This record gives sequence, C-alpha cells and structure tokens, in this order.
Amino acid sequence: MKQLVIMPGGFHPFHAGHYALYQSAQEAFPGADIKVAATNDTSQRPFPFKIKEKLAQLAGVKSSNFYQVKSPFRAEEITKNYNPEDTQLIFVRSEKDAAKPPQAGGIKKDGNPAYLQPLAGQDVLYPMNRHAYMTYLPTVEFGPGMTSATEIRTAWPTLNDKRKTALVMSLYPKTQTNLKLAATVVKMLDTAIGEQLNEFLPALGAALGGRLAASTELGTLGTLGMRVAGHEIGSDIEDQLNNNTDYIEEKWSQKYKSSINCASPRGFSQRAHCAGRKK
Repeated sequence: MKQLVIMPGGFHPFHAGHYALYQSAQEAFPGADIKVAATNDTSQRPFPFKIKEKLAQLAGVKSSNFYQVKSPFRAEEITKNYNPEDTQLIFVRSEKDAAKPPQAGGIKKDGNPAYLQPLAGQDVLYPMNRHAYMTYLPTVEFGPGMTSATEIRTAWPTLNDKRKTALVMSLYPKTQTNLKLAATVVKMLDTAIGEQLNEFLPALGAALGGRLAASTELGTLGTLGMRVAGHEIGSDIEDQLNNNTDYIEEKWSQKYKSSINCASPRGFSQRAHCAGRKK
C-alpha cells in the first residue's frame, strides 16, 4: 500500500528546522511521498504562500513537493491525487508541537474511533478512506539555539544587519556562498516581519534598478503585492538560486583578498570568498 506523508504547518518563515523535519520524514518513511502543506493565509502571520515556497526551495525542498492548501490538516489539494482505498495518510509534526491541536485519537459520537489517530502503537494501518495518522519527530535546533519560526520573528527586530545576515546564512546554508542572495533574503524578512519597512521599499527599488509600482501599499504585502521594476521578491530569490553565482564584497581590495587565509577563514564573508576560490 502506498504511503503519503504530509508535513503541515504555518511556516512564517520556512527555515532550517522545518527542512530538518522534512529530511527526518524522508528517513522515517522511505519510499513514501513526502509533501509539505502550507496556506496563503496572512491574517495572523506575515508570510504569503509564494514567499514560503521560495524560502522552502532555498532551504532544500523541491517546489513540486510544496503545496498551497486551504486547510493543512485536510490538505485535499494533495490527497485528491491519491487513491483513498490504497493510500495510507500520515501527518508529521515536530515534537515541540505535540500539545497543539489537532490532537490524534478519541472516539466519535457513534462510538467509533475518530478519523485522525496516533501512529504510535498501531499494529495495522488503514487506508485514508478510513483513517489518517499523526506522528511526531524530534525537534531540531538551528541558528543560535532556536527551534521555531516564532523565535525568528521575535529576535529579528533586535538584530543588527551583520547578525541578520549571519542568521539568514544559518537558516539557509545556500546563502553562505551567495552574498547577494543573503542580502535579498535579509531585506525580504525585514519587510515581512515589519522591520524598517519604510526604509526598505525605496532601497530595494534602487537595488533592482527601478521604482516600486504605484499600487504598492503596506497592506498588499500579505498577498505579495510588492513588485519592483516588474519583479516579485520571490522571483528575485529564484533567479539568484538558479544563477548560483558567488558575490564577494566589491569594496574589498585585491590586497585584502590575497591576504585571506582560506585554511581558516574568518566570518561568513571570508568563507564565501574562499568557496568562490575553490570553484
């Protein structure tokens, strides 16, 4: 019988801990289809689906495995692609979320077991036309001892530019050798989290060689209404990912670059420079 494993969540933002959970699901359920379910709801959190999708891609999740859904714990946009009579449905969450709803188990009013059941302790797994199952995998720390997107959003406004860049490089290792991409992600997080928004908008427009569209308003960020010279921020991230170019600080002198000891580089910028040397 086929197994469909769905990782539901808010992902505000998608980060290294989410990707670690995704990898743990791949290891725990070899041969299963592993999908991520996210909404476009920004009523209580700042990140629209398109930004979540790009950050998940940056973290390492294929875009074909990242779905926009109305309800993560129903995920009908995913399950409709599977035969309910021969597919086992398993939802995967982090252990830190074990006390959060929805909870698996319980009995319906008619005396039968509820549809969503805990995976642990099951001797027989039924197809999803009868039951779905919930399991929890270890929570992984990332960055400076963080375990959740809430901690990122809380800490972000307190960080200076250097620490923001360091955190981004921890959350998305691909940015460690692409300083322009790291800077783009920092600016995007500044915007989504609400830090220095008024300063960021014209600066990004200048950086991308154009002006912000007249329709850009603070409220439109929830639906990714921000466009600069015809570019969406998410598209800019994707373009830089595809280009896979190393960007080294232009103001560095050749003498300084030559003085860098790549056997023991200091800081993310020097590590990025040395990574570029090796290519």
